[in-house]
Amino acid sequence: MIVPVAADATLALPGGVFSAPWLLDAALATAAVETPLFWLFGYRRRAEWLWFAVVNIISNLLLNEFLDATAGTLPYFAAVPLGEIFVLLLEYALCGYAVKEKSGARLFRVLLFTNAASFLAGVAYFMYIYG
Repeated sequence: MIVPVAADATLALPGGVFSAPWLLDAALATAAVETPLFWLFGYRRRAEWLWFAVVNIISNLLLNEFLDATAGTLPYFAAVPLGEIFVLLLEYALCGYAVKEKSGARLFRVLLFTNAASFLAGVAYFMYIYG
């Protein structure tokens, strides 16, 4: 889920400046949307969905840092798809370590679906708040 950057509050962390206070909220909201979907697709081993939730939070933090870092240099309509592609590939690579799956293609499709659902939930939230 992508949330607009709050320019008035920042928290400096190694490697960049994360906008706060919404950053962790956005990551947790994304995990709250994607993790149950991941579970519904049959990944019910506790270690798998917990790993997915942690990977999801990390990838969301990185996505929002990327969007914050490219603000003003890359148009938002270009930065978001580029960042989402990065997130999908990162999640696929990291989930390959902990998720037992015979077909990497199935895992990729599930990750694509969960990320698309989260993205659409973020757009709906954005439109509700700002629209």
